Amino acid sequence: MFDPDALPFRRALIAGIACVAAVVAGAMLADQPYLIFAGLAGLVYVGTLTVNCRALAWLVIALQPAALIVPFFPGRPFWWELCALLAWPSLLAYGLVNRRKIEVVAFDRAERWALAALGGYVAVILGTMAYRGVGLRIFGGEQMGGRVYVQQLVLSILPVLMLLAGFSQKQLRMAMITGWLLSLTYIVSELTFARSQDMAPLLYFFELPVDGLNFSTGYDASGVRRFGSLAAVAGAGLSLLWVAAPLRELLGRWLLVTGPLMVALVGLGLGSGYRNVFASAICTLFFLAWVQRFWNPSRVISMVLVGAVMVGGLYFFAKELPLSVQRSVSFFPGIAISPIAKADAATTNSDRVEVLKLAIADSPKYWLFGRGFGMDRFDRLPVDDPNDSVSMLYSQGMFYNGFLGTLLKLGVFGLLCSLLFVWHVSKIALQLGLLVRRRTPSEWSFFDRVCLLLCAQWFAAVLLFYLTNGDVTWWMQSFGLLAGLLMACRRLKQDEGFVVDSDGVPKASVTA
Repeated sequence: MFDPDALPFRRALIAGIACVAAVVAGAMLADQPYLIFAGLAGLVYVGTLTVNCRALAWLVIALQPAALIVPFFPGRPFWWELCALLAWPSLLAYGLVNRRKIEVVAFDRAERWALAALGGYVAVILGTMAYRGVGLRIFGGEQMGGRVYVQQLVLSILPVLMLLAGFSQKQLRMAMITGWLLSLTYIVSELTFARSQDMAPLLYFFELPVDGLNFSTGYDASGVRRFGSLAAVAGAGLSLLWVAAPLRELLGRWLLVTGPLMVALVGLGLGSGYRNVFASAICTLFFLAWVQRFWNPSRVISMVLVGAVMVGGLYFFAKELPLSVQRSVSFFPGIAISPIAKADAATTNSDRVEVLKLAIADSPKYWLFGRGFGMDRFDRLPVDDPNDSVSMLYSQGMFYNGFLGTLLKLGVFGLLCSLLFVWHVSKIALQLGLLVRRRTPSEWSFFDRVCLLLCAQWFAAVLLFYLTNGDVTWWMQSFGLLAGLLMACRRLKQDEGFVVDSDGVPKASVTA
């Protein structure tokens, strides 16, 4: 008797569908090859829907520092953003098929609070979209900025994805090292754009660094040649160096090697012309020393003396440095630099002050319901205003203060949710540091040092975002993945045998 649920029938049905699909694909291959390849990729993705969460999470970590974008796609999304988008149906399918595994994942209090705050932040974004409207430039609308809404919503899955991916320490370590190495791809894109017209098609596959286009076009006006890719490469190089050994060794017996190497990497990053490269390196190193318990009176005195010598040398040789580096160190009081670099830096400083004034004046209008991420299209902004750069920065939402920027963009509820998320993830970072420091520095593994670096990077990112950056369009990129990594790393450290309370705070070793 015919049984549609019988195994032979299901096998025959699958084989028949596969044969028909093969015939259709063969007929279309000559005319639409890209469509066939896209369809095959889609079939592979759907076929692995319930098991590819870990692969997508690994790709997000490895590709996030890279310049690789999805070619020929509107909006030029990065591959890591596409992986985050694909994670939504994958996590849904994973949850439906593996409900018992999901039930086993018991979120502690800090994780629940952080995810709840993130959910509130997403709810505020959705409410702002409904209240203010969404503009998509690709559809020819009067507004633009819809991509930012989509980006924020898509990337909000990252903390959950990192928690459920089930990484091993080796997998997580390899993903991060791969990402640091792939930061070199920004050099490919920037050199291609600046030097080689014959290789211009590569830019369909590689994105320029932030402000890369402005740096190239602004060179004729300011005379300062800046390469944004150097900031990404220097940050990756410093990260690799700081996880190679504990700081007490890097700044101790290896100081004659690692000291000049650190200075060289920071100097390389200053070639981008970004002043926050110096601030980011110093803040990360300070917090790394703090979480590693590096500081003691003798080391403090030694580091102060070394810092004084370095700053003195910078003042002495400042005029001999490239203009982009001179611009980066222009904030040092009384430093003698080229008038060209000084004028270029002073212009952006005055613009920032004017933008802050405008933001403070507008804050009463948007304190309850933020103005959202939508903005006038660039081709509709005034171009004859004497303060055009100020109006452009203000329209883009570059407020240079995280508190003020979040308040203006998402209102008081968005600000409170973002601060609540940052607060609880900061607690998780502190708990991760405590778990690692239960061993002595000589016993730390490479993964332990990665964990401590993530803690330092988190605190540095929070400090710099809320005090100097404030570009809320980058909030999820700045904190989403890093928060997920901190949560995942803490889970891995807890699995090593430490007993923790309901808040995730380590109490005592099982073997104690």
